[in-house]
Amino acid sequence: MEAPSLLHAMSADLNKTATPPLAQEVGRYAEAPVPPSLRGIFACQWMHVLPADAAGTSPLLVVPDGSIDLQWIDGVVRVAGPDRQPHAEALRPGAQVLGLRFHPGAAAAWLGIDMSALADRRVALRDLWGARAAACFAADSSAQFMHKVAARPQPAASLTPDAAMAEAFRLLQSGMAPEDSPLRWLSERLQQPERTLRRRFVRHFGYGPQTLARVLRYQRFLQLARAEPSTSLAHLAAEAGYADQPHLARESRRLTGRPPSALPRD
Repeated sequence: MEAPSLLHAMSADLNKTATPPLAQEVGRYAEAPVPPSLRGIFACQWMHVLPADAAGTSPLLVVPDGSIDLQWIDGVVRVAGPDRQPHAEALRPGAQVLGLRFHPGAAAAWLGIDMSALADRRVALRDLWGARAAACFAADSSAQFMHKVAARPQPAASLTPDAAMAEAFRLLQSGMAPEDSPLRWLSERLQQPERTLRRRFVRHFGYGPQTLARVLRYQRFLQLARAEPSTSLAHLAAEAGYADQPHLARESRRLTGRPPSALPRD
């Protein structure tokens, strides 16, 4: 699918709120499947377009979501590493961002670098691979970028995500009791020593199991809040896996800079 066709699938402009706005509150955003040749390494492609009159809305705040993306922004190709805290993103009015979201456990092999080196960072691909290697993705449009990524020969070693890390991500995404230790909990289920598991997490996710569990739990809360806009925060906190509503409030401020009551729920 060519990237411009994503624009037709986009929802109406998201509501803008008080400064600093969350990225998902500004402009238009949509996801779509990637071409078949990329499905082993990328989970989806997405497009985010800022309104042309977006002056005054920057910087936008990107909330940690446990993902790692290869992005094309107005001709620049970069990697958005794993976030542990909110990331302020300054983009021009009308900017188009096309992203390819790596499957959990896939980015390190494809990029050839431990994700710990990219934690909380946005790095140009040329700075990772060198100008000559990165030039294969040089493109004047998002559609051309997608075509070049899909056409690039993929080394066999980079086509399959790390199976254990993919399963660890799935387990944490499904939720666990708030009193459980993520590292011990995963070690028991994956039958891997804690030290080995922690080392593999740092390589593939950029941080340890506790941080990923925190990020995915908050994403679970956001999904529930959008799906159940009339449900109380106390009930949503319990449903998402928090010990109580104050626990949710602390994590919300840590990951978004806002209390949960200030987040959009529709």
